Amino acid sequence: MKFKILLFTVLLSTTLTFSQRNPNATYMTSFAYKAKDGMVEKFEKAAEKKTKMFNKEEGSIIYTYQVLTGNNAGVYERYLVGQSSSSYDLDRSEELEYWSENVMPYAEAVGGQMRWQWEEWATVGDQPEPPKYINKTVFRFKPDMEAHVARYIYRWGKVWEKRNPDAFRRVFSPVSGGDLNVFVSFSGFDEYGNVPENDSSWEEDYNEMFGWEQLAQDRKMMQKSLREWNGATRTTLERIYF
Repeated sequence: MKFKILLFTVLLSTTLTFSQRNPNATYMTSFAYKAKDGMVEKFEKAAEKKTKMFNKEEGSIIYTYQVLTGNNAGVYERYLVGQSSSSYDLDRSEELEYWSENVMPYAEAVGGQMRWQWEEWATVGDQPEPPKYINKTVFRFKPDMEAHVARYIYRWGKVWEKRNPDAFRRVFSPVSGGDLNVFVSFSGFDEYGNVPENDSSWEEDYNEMFGWEQLAQDRKMMQKSLREWNGATRTTLERIYF
């Protein structure tokens, strides 16, 4: 009963804070770029120089990942992390001008800027640095069906945390720049041998923690809540250490 109340409170908070006006939330901004033909090396060197100049202090840190799988393989995704609502009032004109003049000649934007809210209730692990590899899973749910998806994400994370104390996961929801009926989960690992396995013992752990046959029930409700087309997609990303 306590868990149900907690989850309801969390989900209510999540719904009400889909705005950069919440002073207590933490945000992330994402950008995606593709290097122009024959300019991968030039783009990476220019992006590295810019990152070292502008994005190494708290409040301005950017992590860069390259997509390895799927239709966007080769695209670079850059994440400006640790943002507060007031961060979007800062004057970043010098940084943006430098990027435009010194990096963009070698690249093309893929889509536009997106802003995300960090869903702390779904966090697994307390590592300060993100890992080398990320499995990025996008859950696109039907209107008013997010609670079933959130429940599955939360509980799956708790099982993973129990089985692997070194596990890493961060979950975000969009606040501006895209579809709002989405959760994005970043599950990380440094070696492919440490990718979580969803075997029979996983189901045993899940049901032991949350109730008899609960995994089957939660998975069923989660799947019903997802959209029929592209309800859940996953890509693998590799960190570029700028």
